[in-house]
Amino acid sequence: MELRAGVVGAGLLGSAHAANLHEHPHVRVAAVCDVRREAAQAVAGPLGAQAYGDIHEMLRAQTLDLVVVATPDALHREPSMAAMEAGVPNIIQEKPLATTVEDALALYEAAEQRGTRFFVNYANRTAPMDIATCYVIRQGLLGEVVYGEARLDDNISVPTRLWGDRSRAWAAGSSTAHFLLSHVVDLLRWYLHPAEVREVYAIKQERVLGYTPDLYEALLLFDSGARMRVKAEWIKHMDELVEFYLAFSGAEGTVIYNKLAAFGARPSWRANLSARLQPEELLAHQRALREAGANLRAIVHQPAPSAVGLATEGESMALALESHDHTLGKSMALQDHFVDAIIEDTLRPSSWKGPGPLPTHRDGLLQSLVVAAIVASADAGRPVALSELA
Repeated sequence: MELRAGVVGAGLLGSAHAANLHEHPHVRVAAVCDVRREAAQAVAGPLGAQAYGDIHEMLRAQTLDLVVVATPDALHREPSMAAMEAGVPNIIQEKPLATTVEDALALYEAAEQRGTRFFVNYANRTAPMDIATCYVIRQGLLGEVVYGEARLDDNISVPTRLWGDRSRAWAAGSSTAHFLLSHVVDLLRWYLHPAEVREVYAIKQERVLGYTPDLYEALLLFDSGARMRVKAEWIKHMDELVEFYLAFSGAEGTVIYNKLAAFGARPSWRANLSARLQPEELLAHQRALREAGANLRAIVHQPAPSAVGLATEGESMALALESHDHTLGKSMALQDHFVDAIIEDTLRPSSWKGPGPLPTHRDGLLQSLVVAAIVASADAGRPVALSELA
């Protein structure tokens, strides 16, 4: 089986999508489209694909099985809708699904009505330690998760220089809520499934860039009772391009995850697990995670708090899983699973070892609604319930 694919957007992500699809044995990249036709040609030429400067022209000229949409955040609706209206049966779209509630609902409803298989590229779901985080939470190895925090920050060069002379316009059409917190919100929904965000209370700061908010910070209230604090900024003058830290507190355990480490730290992941867990169960979970691609050390140890007056003598042994210097995996790994899902006609293809099905337009809609609530709450200065938006 060969899928004829078209890629819309020839920027950083679009060119990566096209190159990765070109390497897949069951995909032929037939077309690349960008409003900058010369950019489309630069990507299409080495792949033997046809370049276009207009998506409607591409869809009239090509019969495609798959369209990948990798346009700027605020410009997802038109190409995805055009592909669905042209009868393309499969869409892979970069996150977020949309930057407005109106666009998100329109895309969701069109995919539902037409029966389009519509995937959203939440690439963080393929990282081994994100799979491990999702696993230990869903397996109840921390007990009930009641609180979490996530911080995803970018170097100031991202909104000012990442897209060259288009950087200011690109960043002005997005924000740290759409560009960064879309990743975080999707991970939290995935980790905490079936819980969903019920209400949001957020703030923003606008004192540095001027053309887009400097940062958003929010408290997400889940219907399970869990509270999650999230924050994203892109005004840091730091040596790293990205810093990403997450931590989760359960009634019986904790996860600490330095995903993209800050200055002086290193990539690391540690889960201190429920005392109810037996050593043989720990090893069984370790094996299951290794099969899913997360290579973790199993540890049996006696906690030794350093605070004065906290004695550990006589305390029972504790169980943990940990990893140091982990990798994030292949940048376009989720795309490979999407292609396998199309070929196998399932949301759980044989290549996918992570928890749950692959992310679709439904995940995109719910993530977009949460981010829209963050933006609305920060603008209004009050909590916003998701029921107010949809």
